[in-house]
Amino acid sequence: MTGMDLGAIRQAVSELHRGRRWIIAADAAAAAHDMVERLREDEPAGVMIVAGIEGVGELPDADRFHYTRASGDTLMDGIRAFLASVEQPSAGLLAAVDAFDPDGSAKVLGQGFSRVQHLAGRTVYGRRRLAWRELEDKMTVDALWDEAGVARAPSTVVPVTDARDAAATLGTSVGTVWVADNRTGWHGGGEYTRWVRPDIDPHEVESWFADRADQVRVMPFLDGIPCSIHGFVTHDGVAVFLPLELFILRRPQPPGFVYAQGANFWTPPDTMSDDMRAAARSVGALLADRLGYIGGFGIDGVATVDGFRPTELNPRLTLGHMIQGRTADVPLGPMERMMLEGDLTVAARDLEDHVVDAVTDRRGGGMMFTTTRASEPAEAWFRFTDEGVAVTTDPDVATGRMALGPTTFGSLVQVILDPDGIPVGPSLAPRAVQLMATANVLWDLDLPTVEPPPDLTAQGS
Repeated sequence: MTGMDLGAIRQAVSELHRGRRWIIAADAAAAAHDMVERLREDEPAGVMIVAGIEGVGELPDADRFHYTRASGDTLMDGIRAFLASVEQPSAGLLAAVDAFDPDGSAKVLGQGFSRVQHLAGRTVYGRRRLAWRELEDKMTVDALWDEAGVARAPSTVVPVTDARDAAATLGTSVGTVWVADNRTGWHGGGEYTRWVRPDIDPHEVESWFADRADQVRVMPFLDGIPCSIHGFVTHDGVAVFLPLELFILRRPQPPGFVYAQGANFWTPPDTMSDDMRAAARSVGALLADRLGYIGGFGIDGVATVDGFRPTELNPRLTLGHMIQGRTADVPLGPMERMMLEGDLTVAARDLEDHVVDAVTDRRGGGMMFTTTRASEPAEAWFRFTDEGVAVTTDPDVATGRMALGPTTFGSLVQVILDPDGIPVGPSLAPRAVQLMATANVLWDLDLPTVEPPPDLTAQGS
């Protein structure tokens, strides 16, 4: 039992939502389905969706939709294009918002990766501070690990033209990993990260980075399971949740990484889990002390043979918060916004105990495969077998469902997993590889050939 009064929290959220008009900014409208469903329970005066595209899955029950049709060549390009289309609104968007909200009283909610700072003159409720967003810069994070006392791999930040020399110093038998600065804006999903193996010519990699960055951070390639740990800073401390496996698959040719979301069925050894959670607690306390930080954050890294080694900080609610908050039935998004506005206080210990207890008993997660190829919507049920993945027409025996649909940069395969059909403990990355291959065959996509990372922890070796 915990001391967390979920009833009082839900009541406070309901009172905030009730009787007001809300505008949700989401790069894909379907991604806001759950958010709108929760809003509807609280009887708002109206809900409008401003999105780049319809997206994959069921559309929300909104009163009005406006699509900017912003697009890009990649996931990050698509997100940035959508944000630009909202913050530099067209006459059509302005007219649509004014028609929905003639007196200008509506409040705006950003959904997912949306970092909307303003929309047609309406207030963004729970807007995060600029200083917190600047923590996304991967050139500065190693200093943060050092100050927080978190063990890390060696690294160096150099101009792109010096990256080759840095790699010669830091490289292992499997190479180095380079990541770009934020010259073109914040980035995630491994999109501006490259695996530079010793057997490839670095000139092409240097040229690629030179078009996108002034500096790169160079690190040794870390072998093991990519994973993350998540915290939530409240007014009185840091709540820390459980580790999450990140599906960062390896593309042999050309060498690189493919981000495919994550899940928390994989479990590291207890000592590593304790170290990961201690790192998150230390980093969260430092962020609160130095920057007055409030809300969710995540630390990505790798479970290596030598222990957990961090690679980047995500100063926001992330996939791991969404998975664990949903399992624990805790509205982390609304809670964070209300804390930022001074409308809610929650004890860190109560939040941590509630989420950890719930997630220990039930796991969750999903996968996402992206392609720049445009595809018509489709779906398929599947089940895991000893031999791999089998497509089935019977949902009752399925391990999950794959849905294909459009995005702002091409198409996306969304994988929804049934927690009851997946064992807790082993890495799910091999299953992600199998599902990508299955989607390729089913729908004639151009998803790359990938390999899973090895589990080098004591229980996985």
